[in-house]
Amino acid sequence: MAWRAAGGRFPFAVHLLAAAVAGWAAHRHGTALALGLALAVAPGHLVAAAFAARARARLAGSRALEEFADRVRPLLLAAVAVFAAAAAGAAALAGAPLTAAVPLALLLFLTRLLLRHGAHRGPVAAALALALVPVPAAASAAAAGLLVHAVLALSRASAHARPHPPTRKEKQKMTGQPTNQGATR
Repeated sequence: MAWRAAGGRFPFAVHLLAAAVAGWAAHRHGTALALGLALAVAPGHLVAAAFAARARARLAGSRALEEFADRVRPLLLAAVAVFAAAAAGAAALAGAPLTAAVPLALLLFLTRLLLRHGAHRGPVAAALALALVPVPAAASAAAAGLLVHAVLALSRASAHARPHPPTRKEKQKMTGQPTNQGATR
């Protein structure tokens, strides 16, 4: 498996909550917002992939965990700024209100980044639930809170380490095949 998802008992519950947030916002603000969010998906994917690749490169070049954290925080903030500009462009292109589209797009982008890098789902779910509150500033507050959590969570080296491929024994355990211990050749 090339990607890591946040594990747990209900691994896709946060994804369903994110879909509910996007659907609720599109219902409240119209199809222009939905189109703006859809147009922001491709730039979001590219920015997230570039952030992950550069963070892994910085992880390989770091000698200490503090050095890595100091080097990856500005990278994360730059990725968020680039995506915010792309989301604003997508929203303007779709005719969506920027005050609704950009915070919501940032919230969904940070959700993707955090879940992709194995962060805890609790703060992500709380931010998404806050965005469902029918108050104009709810999505902005949720995005700001999630940005703080992302800076803390994604500046850890463990968020960017690639998972090792499963060993032969682990593969056999997953598939239920016998291990053939004691068999002669």
